[in-house]
Order: sequence, then structure tokens, then C-alpha cells
Amino acid sequence: MEVLLLMAVGACAFTGSAVLLSGGTGDVLRSGGRVAFLASRRAERALRRLAGLRVVELALSTGIGERMVREAREWRRLASRGREEVMAVLLAGLALVSVAAALLFVTPLAGVVVSCALCAAVVARDGARQRVKRREVLAEMPELYRTLAVAMGSGQTLAQAVEYVGAHGRGPAAKVFARMSLRLRCGAATEEAVSSLAEELDVPGARLLAAALVIAHRTGSPLRDLLLRSARIAERQGEFERLLAVKTAQVRLSVRIVCLLPVVMVGVLTLISPDFQQGLLTPSGMGCVCAAMLLDAVALFLIRQIMRGVT
Repeated sequence: MEVLLLMAVGACAFTGSAVLLSGGTGDVLRSGGRVAFLASRRAERALRRLAGLRVVELALSTGIGERMVREAREWRRLASRGREEVMAVLLAGLALVSVAAALLFVTPLAGVVVSCALCAAVVARDGARQRVKRREVLAEMPELYRTLAVAMGSGQTLAQAVEYVGAHGRGPAAKVFARMSLRLRCGAATEEAVSSLAEELDVPGARLLAAALVIAHRTGSPLRDLLLRSARIAERQGEFERLLAVKTAQVRLSVRIVCLLPVVMVGVLTLISPDFQQGLLTPSGMGCVCAAMLLDAVALFLIRQIMRGVT
């Protein structure tokens, strides 16, 4: 905090002396404009260099990185930037926030804690969004099965049925069908379009739906009974998942609290306790914390495996 105060006082003193020596604000504004222009050019060069780093490629190779870049490009200032430049901007912002935290708490450990907390928050937010999207798709699938059965049972081709579903459906699953219809219009092969549909849906039964659509396209059979039965199965599966979520809500909350509490305590103590910071910088302190985090990670992995076996 004292460091930031000294920096602010120095900046104010520099600005005031510049105004007094220049005898007015016009020269200061003109010089400030030149400085801003030079700073923007150097920032552009630094951004291009950062975009070519290996860490940017590694971040973009993950699904979370791709989704973050897609969301960040919705901002007006980043809309015209490339994927690598947008990811470089995000990583530079993370580094600046970490440095600011290290200056604020007068310890480099604060920067590490804040950066880890921000990364964990991004991962948790992305995971929550993916779970919400998956639930929406699962809830939408029975109606899509019935719509496909009606469309293909009335004599429409696969391309016409998919276009009908994409045009009349609402939700993320209908958008996937709309993209499949666009691929078919652009001349993509039916098997390729159906395979892309199964990958984008990413729900139980998507492969079965893809196989049924390919069979219907090759044989000309509408498969109306199969699609209606799939709709009933999807409805029952949605009911079972909702019942399981209600039954295991308390257990999942307890697991989250037990697993997150040690991590949160270590982070808070690192930020506010000088004695804990000194102990953490010693080899024995670092070893104890790493061992505790490793045991916590092993416990979380075992719990996930048990929950996956139950679900």
C-alpha cells in the first residue's frame, strides 16, 4: 500500500511541475498526445510479440481458451483482433493484475495467489456454463426427436427435416441442427455433417441419433417409431438426472466445502499473514503445503471417481 501511495504522489508531483514549467496546459496536452501515440505503438509491438509466444498457443489449444477468446471478441475493441492477439491481451491482463496484487500486499506470493484464484474462477465459471448448457440440451432433446419424427414421417428428406428442426426449435440444440443444415446447403457430405452434429451435441444418445439419421438418408426410411421411442427414453433420462441431482445435492455441497476450505485458507493466510508468508518461503513450509494440496487433489479425484460410478 505504501508503494502505491508513493507512486501516486510522484505522478502528481511530476504533472504539477510540468504544468508550472510550461506556463500552461496546451504544451502538456500536445506532449501527452505524442506520448500516448508512442505508447500505443509500443503496446502494439509488445502485443504482437506476446501473440507469438508458446504459452499463447498452449492456452488456445484448450477448450476453455477457445471459449474465452470467443467471448472476449464480442467486445468492440477486440472484435477485429486475431485469436492469438486476444489471448495475449487476456494473459497480459492476468499478469498486470498479479503484479498489482504483489505491490498492494508487498509480497510476490500475493501475485501467485491472485493469479491462481483468477484462473480457478475462470475454470469454475466455464464449467458451470457447460453444465447449464448440457442441461438445456438434454431438456430440449425429446422435443427435437419428436419434431424429427414428424418431419421425416411426412416424407421430407434429411436436409429438409434438419432445416425444419433448426428453424422451429429454440435453444442450443436447435442451433446445432441449424449449423448442420447450413453445412448440407454448402455441399458437405451427409456423413460428415451428421458426425459434426454428434460431436457438437455431446449428450447421451447423440451417436444413436447420428446413426439413425445416416440410416434414414441411405435407406429412405423415416424411422418414425425409433425417434419417438428415443424421445421417451430421453425424457426418462432427464427425470432420473433431476432426481439424482436432488438426492445428491447435500453430498456434493459438502464435498466442495471440504475440498475448497484448505485452499481458501492457505490463500487468505498468504495474503494477510506475514508470519505465514515467512514460513511458506522456507523449504519445509513449502513442502508441507505442497503435500497438503496433493492429498486434497487425490481426495477430490477419488470422490469424482466414486460419483462417476454412481451416476
